[in-house]
Amino acid sequence: MNTVTFKIEGMRCDGCAETIQSLLGRNAGVQKARASFKDGEARVLYDSDAVTEEQLVAVIENSGYRVSNRNRG
Repeated sequence: MNTVTFKIEGMRCDGCAETIQSLLGRNAGVQKARASFKDGEARVLYDSDAVTEEQLVAVIENSGYRVSNRNRG
């Protein structure tokens, strides 16, 4: 399992964070996803054999938000 934290721009409320969290959680290989409007980020625990980090970024960005940074671990 791998962990990545994405810094996300464009979230305007807790509802935005809930949307991102839900969309990430629907992906095969995602064990756990937690998004926070207050922190402006989403933290994802995922299986890199089932989903790539780039696919997770695409899920976020295709929803109208922007990933400005990411930290592994």
